Amino acid sequence: MQERPDQEMAAIDHKSAQRLLKKSGYMHSTWYRKSYPDVDLTGLSPSEHFLRYGAALGRNPGKNFHTKRYLEAYPEVAESGMNPLLHFVLEGQEKGYAPYPRSTNPVRRANREVSALRTHLLTLGFTQAPLQELDAMTGPDAEPAICAAAARELALWNMRKKTGKGYRAALERIAQARPGAHDLDFRRKLTTIELLCHEALGQWEEGLSCYERAALDGEIGPDAMLARANFETEPEARCFWINQVLRRYRIPTLRLMDGADRPAYDRLAINESPICIDDGPKVTVLLAAYDAAEVIGTALRSLQAQSWQNLEIIVIDDCSPDNGATCAEVERFAAADPRIRLLRMERNGGAYVARNHGLDLATGEFVTIHDADDWSHPLKIETQVRYLQENGGVMGCTSEQARAMSDLSFRRWTGQGRLVIQNTSSFMFRREPVRAELGYWDTVRFAADSEFIRRIIRVFGKKAVVQLDTGPLSFQRDSETSVVADDIKGMNGFYYGVRKEYFDAQMHYHASGGSLKYENDIETRPFPVPAMMQPHKAAFDEDHHRFDAIFVGDFRVRTSEVAEAVERIEQMKAEGKRIGIVERHTYDPKFSSTNMTFDVREVIDGESVVALVYGELAMGSEIIRIGNSNAYHDQRYVPATSEFAGNDDGHNPSDI
Repeated sequence: MQERPDQEMAAIDHKSAQRLLKKSGYMHSTWYRKSYPDVDLTGLSPSEHFLRYGAALGRNPGKNFHTKRYLEAYPEVAESGMNPLLHFVLEGQEKGYAPYPRSTNPVRRANREVSALRTHLLTLGFTQAPLQELDAMTGPDAEPAICAAAARELALWNMRKKTGKGYRAALERIAQARPGAHDLDFRRKLTTIELLCHEALGQWEEGLSCYERAALDGEIGPDAMLARANFETEPEARCFWINQVLRRYRIPTLRLMDGADRPAYDRLAINESPICIDDGPKVTVLLAAYDAAEVIGTALRSLQAQSWQNLEIIVIDDCSPDNGATCAEVERFAAADPRIRLLRMERNGGAYVARNHGLDLATGEFVTIHDADDWSHPLKIETQVRYLQENGGVMGCTSEQARAMSDLSFRRWTGQGRLVIQNTSSFMFRREPVRAELGYWDTVRFAADSEFIRRIIRVFGKKAVVQLDTGPLSFQRDSETSVVADDIKGMNGFYYGVRKEYFDAQMHYHASGGSLKYENDIETRPFPVPAMMQPHKAAFDEDHHRFDAIFVGDFRVRTSEVAEAVERIEQMKAEGKRIGIVERHTYDPKFSSTNMTFDVREVIDGESVVALVYGELAMGSEIIRIGNSNAYHDQRYVPATSEFAGNDDGHNPSDI
């Protein structure tokens, strides 16, 4: 008769069990001690502690074995009372049990499954298939947690349409999600997006009732308060709700200056002037400006009002096409404040090229940036400087913001319905060490803030950059014409199209071992980027988008067809031909990778071989499809391509 595992365990003495754990490769003594410092106080070895107490406390013996998940996945082990790692060594491994099983917790499983569909829906651009799968997850027999997660995702999808029909559909999905909303944070986010939907539909009574119900249930957070401000018709009343949020974070409250002829946003001021600090280290503020005469005064006034007074404010005009109006406005401020300095670019190259020019002239111990049309709270710079002074090993930090319209309404949400978010444009860093290792910002036209931060983290470590939970210390000016709202160049809590390509390309380069110290040279790039990101307007010329061949397919897995395509691309490249690459993914929710394979990414050089992105129109004398084109599902983020014969100016549209 075969012994049961618990009987087998009983037959093993304690020392033998310890030896088995040590030999298993899953008992990591050093890791265990560091993770659970109290172990050393017991005088027990890590293996003995795990046998006696650790497993019962739900602790893991090492990085590669998860005690709680093992017991969740294999309930007979929990019933036996046997030490989970010992069970794995004696029996589980032979049965094919996983040492680190995927969580069976319904909430975690819901998040995992919905996350995979979200990636396909948002980043990869599939529409019909993931929406159908999400809808199926909300059926009558669905687990409440899974139904809630899927219904919320469908609500957010409908909100992105910005139509009456979309907002009404979103409200139905929010109601569907509520019964399974598993925690307070989830319910608070549902409240925020419900308020945004009611306001967009003009449903004032329903919106106010929603807020009152949520307040009684304790579901009101800063995001919901800002959404509540939208139901007020007067800017002073909206200011009241903004101040409710600021009080949550112990931030001094705001008021509106006189001048009803100006937008409320441009009249923001603080109720009580903060105590000014004159003797701290200098902070250089780089402000790139383009056609900003009407709004730059608001930005400069908010910088002048900073409690941290030792500032060097460098405004770089990027060849504004306004007959000198932007420069004249800056000069008016500079005449009264010697901290403000105006620089003029000789050629338009975008905000980062301009900031790099300003960085060459910066003398501050710390450097930060500021958008030309934004308002910042007087404590913003001081808050970040104080943190860097108190944490010498940190190279840089960001504060938080909310995007406000000119009338002080808040409608630009991100992620799962957040209005208060990290402000990448507030990034402040130590000038000398960062410049010595990283040089300059990437010379692209947008999205280089995050790339710069990622380089700093790669060079100085994960803890080198800290996102401070400050509450909204900036209100970025929001409008339908801002770059984040752009259908092609924008984002809404996820990367797609050109921003996805830029992210993938930079991550590949960062991991390649190439120099992370960039020069301010717009002619030489560290890695290739799409034409619309390049500082030269010439990148948009039609000739730049003519190719000898365009390869279309799913390049995320190195199949034999992909390997053959790479060989053919390299051969054509050697022959002096230009090749375009278009990602056309196959639909598989179980495979959520968004990256091209290493060898495909390596062959892209931005000149002979170009990654084409959504929003571009490319012409090729030959379009080569990789894989089974019949397996393609409709995708939104695919560039337009057409075929042309030889040098013939005529071309025929091609459906890829």
